Amino acid sequence: GHTIAIHSYTHDYKKIYASPEAFLEDFEHISTLVESYTGVKPNIFRFPGGTVNSYNKAVYKDITAEMLRRGYTFYDWNVATGDAASGGATKQQCIDNVLNDSINKNRAFILCHDAGDKQTTAEALPAIIDGLIEQGFSLEALDNTVKPVTIPYDK
Repeated sequence: GHTIAIHSYTHDYKKIYASPEAFLEDFEHISTLVESYTGVKPNIFRFPGGTVNSYNKAVYKDITAEMLRRGYTFYDWNVATGDAASGGATKQQCIDNVLNDSINKNRAFILCHDAGDKQTTAEALPAIIDGLIEQGFSLEALDNTVKPVTIPYDK
């Protein structure tokens, strides 16, 4: 029931968004590693920082076009735990952020992190899952047939 997807090898925004080629190099590095360890070649990814951010405004259209040409689907999020904030978030903040932000949404794509300093996110997941189910959500693995959500941005 899980989906393996790609994010970034370096997560160095200045480096990966310097050019479409730099992004693709970083992407191929992590994609090759993931495939070698799992035997799965992922076809889903998430842009570091979201599809459009202050680092990639000049290159995101070229990167997006190339990734779509290569058969990848990308997703952003419309709900966040808040664990990416400086200092992270407590377990209860993660729970509250998700359950409050998911109300009145038909689909919730939740931004969570699993880095070593994000333990409260993992601790919050059982309550988040139970709360989402109580709100009427079902949890499903992503595949490239699921319509993506992207972060609205100013053009």
